[in-house]
Amino acid sequence: MHRLAQGGDEPYAPTGDRPTVRTASVEAPEVATPARASAITRDSQTSQVFRSMELINSAVEARAHPIYQRHGIHRADYPILDSLSRHHPTHILAPTQLAQQLMISTGALTPRLDRLEASGLIRRLSVPRDRRRLHIQLTPAGRRCVGAVRRDLSSHLQEAVRGMGRIQLDELASLLKTLEEHIQG
Repeated sequence: MHRLAQGGDEPYAPTGDRPTVRTASVEAPEVATPARASAITRDSQTSQVFRSMELINSAVEARAHPIYQRHGIHRADYPILDSLSRHHPTHILAPTQLAQQLMISTGALTPRLDRLEASGLIRRLSVPRDRRRLHIQLTPAGRRCVGAVRRDLSSHLQEAVRGMGRIQLDELASLLKTLEEHIQG
């Protein structure tokens, strides 16, 4: 005998003298409006962008990890060294400035600074007029380290985008910069 999909009931159930037919409720399909189709497409595109970003990030991290190890730094150290190296000519920033640039808390920054200071790549400087404050300075060893890491990373990234043309790279760089600006608000 035929069975209904819902609950496995038989199609006919006796009520009194004559059988009645049970029907399964069927929802009407949603009508795809242009606005709904556009929202679905945008959601799909956004999801694809973030999936691609995650994949790219994982691939870059996998290639970068041995570079960081070879130069004796942790993955979380490089952005600190890089930020300080780009702050010309002094290579000095306050910890709060560094934390803001890296979008991390000062609490998360402190152990990283401890590790970099112990390695001789940065030094903490007292602020003469306010002994409660410190500044962080990149040392000459830190400048050499960040330069070497940057060259090695650049070499790996050049290899990754080797098949892309100049126009594609320009467009990609522009789009990524726009996304970065939107994310940072």
